[in-house]
Amino acid sequence: MVDGQTVTHRPLTPSERAKVERYLESQRARPQARPLPSASMAVNRVLRPLAAKGAKRGSSALALSEVWPEIMGPRWSKISAPVRFRATKGERTLVISAPGPAASLILAASGPIIERLNAHLGAGQVASIQVVQAAPKTRADIDTKPKRGLTPSEEASLREGLTQVGNDRLKTALERLGREVIRNQT
Repeated sequence: MVDGQTVTHRPLTPSERAKVERYLESQRARPQARPLPSASMAVNRVLRPLAAKGAKRGSSALALSEVWPEIMGPRWSKISAPVRFRATKGERTLVISAPGPAASLILAASGPIIERLNAHLGAGQVASIQVVQAAPKTRADIDTKPKRGLTPSEEASLREGLTQVGNDRLKTALERLGREVIRNQT
């Protein structure tokens, strides 16, 4: 249908049919000559699955922080943390932050630490460690006490003080704030 009118086609004569076939033969697409795939594509096909496998094993400093106590032991993991990996001359160095006095002790025990790191990450992943001095973690950072709940009288007092507030969102926010203030008083 063209512009609301039905179009009917008449059969082609043999000479018209031959003309159309010659035209189509001359305009027919030829297969595209494709260049050979580059070597980098082949390497990527091999390395991509291996990189994904390495990422699952925790080869980044962030993933390493999850198993840090397992690698460093309870004593050193409380005061140190992995910062990042640095690659120089084909070797990877793990940068660790620790307070001043502990930094020299961690460096003195670097041999066993590197062995445990390579056992976790894979052979030869870490060649050396570098310890940067950081502010020592406070006792509050290390041993956090769970927050206590409110007593029934504190709960009742808090709710009674908020009865005049009409806005529900404001009331909820003030209740949260009040809970934290009461918890931190003792």
